[in-house]
Amino acid sequence: MDSAPAHRFPSTCWTVIRDAQNGGAPARATALDRLISVYWRPVYWTVRLDWNSGPEAARDLTQSYFASFLERDLLHDVAAEHGRFRAYVKATLKHWLLNRRRDEAAQKRGGGVRIVALDDLDPVEADPPARDLSPEQRFERELMRSIVDQVLLELRTALESEGKRDHFDLFFRFYGLARDGLGSGGSESGYNELTKEFGLGAHDVKNRLARLRARFRDLILAHLRDGLSSDADLIAEIREVFA
Repeated sequence: MDSAPAHRFPSTCWTVIRDAQNGGAPARATALDRLISVYWRPVYWTVRLDWNSGPEAARDLTQSYFASFLERDLLHDVAAEHGRFRAYVKATLKHWLLNRRRDEAAQKRGGGVRIVALDDLDPVEADPPARDLSPEQRFERELMRSIVDQVLLELRTALESEGKRDHFDLFFRFYGLARDGLGSGGSESGYNELTKEFGLGAHDVKNRLARLRARFRDLILAHLRDGLSSDADLIAEIREVFA
């Protein structure tokens, strides 16, 4: 895989999938790791709650499901013109779990896939999805949360490589204030808090945040872009999921 500068990542979801389908062993492993890092959370909670599995069983099943991508080469059946990748994941997961349930003699297997986030189940179990969501809503919400977490990591890594870690800290702090009800909607109280904390003028804070919001938005859309939906459709979808 090309050693492109960090600020050019991520590729669209389908570019990552094509790397997993057609690349050599290192590129394939990297691409699969990137896909799993985003999709493990919705898969885990689908198994955990919709299939009534305990934490340990849900971890084993989640890792075994992703191992099937390697063992059965499921990604070779995926194409952008056939629909959204996340719809494919939901469909194959359901089919895989039904087959697994039918096979009473099946033994647990990790398939060589290790999802680091599942090594310690306590933090995962301490942050469950809302119980009042439908299975479809839960999958979409958990996927969006995973994408946001992944994009924050990618944005931080890119800005650090550019010598702008303080830009990320400002961005992250802004949304922390928003969660506290101070920075939401770009309120003056939130900006004033940031000017004091980072020693910047209000104009500099607003301009820097505007650039970072645009960059954050582009990274989010790259993970969701499927060749079928416009960016406007995807933005509306994100708002609906987090409404």
